[in-house]
Amino acid sequence: TPVKFGLGIVQVGLGFGALVLGAEFPDQAGQVAMIWLVLAYLLHPTGELCLSPVGLSAVTKLSISSVVGVSIGPWVLATALSETVATRIGKMAAIDTAAGESADLAVAVASYTELFSFLMWFGLGTGVFMILISPILRRWMHGVH
Repeated sequence: TPVKFGLGIVQVGLGFGALVLGAEFPDQAGQVAMIWLVLAYLLHPTGELCLSPVGLSAVTKLSISSVVGVSIGPWVLATALSETVATRIGKMAAIDTAAGESADLAVAVASYTELFSFLMWFGLGTGVFMILISPILRRWMHGVH
């Protein structure tokens, strides 16, 4: 279970890496090929599929049987909190434009590339860390798989 979590987080980091890599190869108009977005849309949901069902299963298996329903509540609450954090990051990364004015494409790509680079390295680092400490976490799980 901890390794699956780590692999899921690494995969989400790789999804942001696809966006960073795509931003490195814009065409003459400054536009990026759509394949990089498609690759990110492939990696993010499949990475999330390594996290959400596995986490819900782990919460169910590791909880005391009489309070499983109460234990799932913090899992769902943590998911809601992550959506709130994502919204705030999106608002901080937004590029302000005047009414009807479009943003400079080079500035937008540079700004989003910086954010996606941070998210890529954070995801990769967190995922590798989870994989490295998985033997300790497995021991704490007392044989529950």
